[in-house]
Amino acid sequence: MADMFRVVVPVDSMDVTSWQLAAAYAKKIAGETSPRATDIVLLTHTKHQLDHTSLAGHLGSGASKALSKGMKFNLDDGITLRHATLRTLGYSAHNSVVVAFYADETMLETLDGKPGVAGIVAVPEFDGDIDHWIKRWNPVIHGARREATKPLIDDPVIVKALESVTAISNTSYDVLHPRDKEHADGVFRILRAKGHMLDPDAIKSWAIREGWKPGGADELSKVAAKVVKLKNKPSLGALHDPHGRYERWRS
Repeated sequence: MADMFRVVVPVDSMDVTSWQLAAAYAKKIAGETSPRATDIVLLTHTKHQLDHTSLAGHLGSGASKALSKGMKFNLDDGITLRHATLRTLGYSAHNSVVVAFYADETMLETLDGKPGVAGIVAVPEFDGDIDHWIKRWNPVIHGARREATKPLIDDPVIVKALESVTAISNTSYDVLHPRDKEHADGVFRILRAKGHMLDPDAIKSWAIREGWKPGGADELSKVAAKVVKLKNKPSLGALHDPHGRYERWRS
């Protein structure tokens, strides 16, 4: 979902401004999506985070209790606000803008794989909690100048090799098929044998940005990590046409 609206509010979650800014961004995104989003979801790790937390104070006791009971609030222009956790959000969030409060990498990766999400506004609890996600998507960061999006992998040969893996893999599931794992393992062995440096975190982010489901991308990165940890340069004798494949990635 590379075309999704993404915003980070790097304001201390204890500060009421964090919620005020997040809600304002969510309503702005809802008005700019096509079709227009009418659902804003306040997402937390647990329902209990609506009680006795800074967020509960930001919302006010009446609103936080109502949301915890599953009630919806009508906002401006026909937009509604509701609460969900990762467990209750369901398979999809059709045409919704999600405010991920106390956001971390796990929460945001889960949203990356949810169909129907029109936008994400992330409010991390601590500095550094979502650095990988920020690097992956180059979101708008409140109060900061937005830089041009940079490639996640600078080595064009690795990119071509990953494109070849993507072309034959079923990337629409959170589990990578054993056959696809075996193919990826061979590709990573060829790359390492030819002297290329593999970064499993960058490979995972690249795959998610290219449309892989997060779970499948995570498994792909683990295959790469296994090859990285090999003590010796991999032997290519058992692989089909390793040198020809490598030359095609180079060309």
